[in-house]
Amino acid sequence: MVKQPKETIERLIVKIPKSLAEYFRSTFPHGKRSEFIAECIKDYRAKREIEEMENKLRAVNKKRQKI
Repeated sequence: MVKQPKETIERLIVKIPKSLAEYFRSTFPHGKRSEFIAECIKDYRAKREIEEMENKLRAVNKKRQKI
């Protein structure tokens, strides 16, 4: 198994409504919050990349149909 080089950690401030912040703190223990946010962002990025590829494929398919 090849080890991936460990990525540096960056501090980020997120402004959300107080009620959501309270829920977030009570639901996710200290140390798990960052993992949750990172996974959500990774999932979002992957979905966007898939959508982008699908759109490009649709555009290519339309060009092929016109020919």
